[in-house]
Amino acid sequence: MRPSSHQPAKMYLTAKTHKFLNLESITLDKLKYRPILDQIGTMTYNTSKIIARYLSPLACNEYVIKDTLDFPNIIADNPILQDEEDVSYDVESLFTNIPVPETIEYIIKEIYQNNKLPKICNKLIFKRLLLKLTSGSLFSANGKFYKQVDGCAMGDPLSVTLSGIYMCKMEHEVVKPMNPSLYRRYVDDIFYRRKKNAKDTLFENINNHHQNIKITIETEPSKFLDTSLIKYDDNYKKALYRKDRKVPIHWQSKTPKNYKRNAILTELHRAKRISDNYTEEINISKTKFVKAGFPNKFVESVIRQCNTEKDEKIIPDYLFEERRFITIEIPYCYRNEKASKRFISKLEEFTQFEFRFRIIWKTRKIKSLFPLKDKITHPSNVIYKGKCTCGKTYIGETKRNVETRWSEHNVPSEKSEPSKHLTKNVEHFFTWDIMCYASKNNNKRRILESYLISINCPRLNEQLECKKCHLFRNGIT
Repeated sequence: MRPSSHQPAKMYLTAKTHKFLNLESITLDKLKYRPILDQIGTMTYNTSKIIARYLSPLACNEYVIKDTLDFPNIIADNPILQDEEDVSYDVESLFTNIPVPETIEYIIKEIYQNNKLPKICNKLIFKRLLLKLTSGSLFSANGKFYKQVDGCAMGDPLSVTLSGIYMCKMEHEVVKPMNPSLYRRYVDDIFYRRKKNAKDTLFENINNHHQNIKITIETEPSKFLDTSLIKYDDNYKKALYRKDRKVPIHWQSKTPKNYKRNAILTELHRAKRISDNYTEEINISKTKFVKAGFPNKFVESVIRQCNTEKDEKIIPDYLFEERRFITIEIPYCYRNEKASKRFISKLEEFTQFEFRFRIIWKTRKIKSLFPLKDKITHPSNVIYKGKCTCGKTYIGETKRNVETRWSEHNVPSEKSEPSKHLTKNVEHFFTWDIMCYASKNNNKRRILESYLISINCPRLNEQLECKKCHLFRNGIT
């Protein structure tokens, strides 16, 4: 739970282009955006993740759909009657409209009065912690700082958990007393079965439950989550829902071949669990990927693989092997991918098949070329270099705010080497600069620091050499 840095959250926007029918209809005045807070590296991020895991049991009840692929089974087990009809509700901007004070009061009541979770601290302390993690977060946007006063933002580890807890609270107070024949929810999407030509009391009660929470309604929905619904008699014909304007990855794209293979496999696995006509889904998927430039032979081989393999196991078989499993991260390019099979076979032969190796390809997304967030104003997890007016240099590392560490070096009373140097030479002073950003992992950061020290040989560092590690003593040929 210790903070890893002091930097504030950064807000950026993602455009909702999927709301338009085609590219020609997209205009700036009609374009809507989704605000996201990047809280990775903030002082509350690690704490929020732990508290979210701790509170997660309060975000579950009998109405929650645990998996989008579980919805077809729910529909199959609940045939619709002639005097009934299905509707879907959608909560408008759930995360940003969560009534945080009411939700926190409900959490405190469930833990300290109803004993739903083990107590981890005093009630007052825990309440203050929740308020600090939610309404007290700071973020930057366009070079200015803002403070969040209500609601939760996308990107906050607590947002999903708090939204689920509030919806469970609402369902306990509004839905449960009505005892509906079918009511299921996945985050902010609700599927509800009601009587035909009757007043929709549930819709009114949810809209009146809190002034921040408003829902929209769709009667006889043609799709819900990943499932397309075609009604006939007292039930539905189910098919895999595909967005009309969403195109698959193109065969000529600079991505690893296993990414392209997995794109087909993922769609086929979803179709197998959702659709009533798997053969038809195979033909649709085949046409879709062939249009995207995939070779016919490649698509058919993936389909055969999907049809012949057994049910996917939760824990893969290779994890039970006696051989130690090692992953190798390599930057992706076509030449590396082409040479990877020979490299792995030579590597296994060299290690006398003692280890099992798997390559993780490191790719770069196009969006990384276009900065959407503010620059980091308070860098942390860096390797830095200081140069004294006398010409001597020092290299160090820190996981904290680098400016704080520099100010400590500039105080003569400190025990670091630059401080000792300034104690002996009062008229000298240091100029500081960041050499590179480093890992949050302490060992990896210190290894990089020792390497840079051995290369640059700064005169104020006590350690001028690093241990040489030979991964392959005789090389690989």
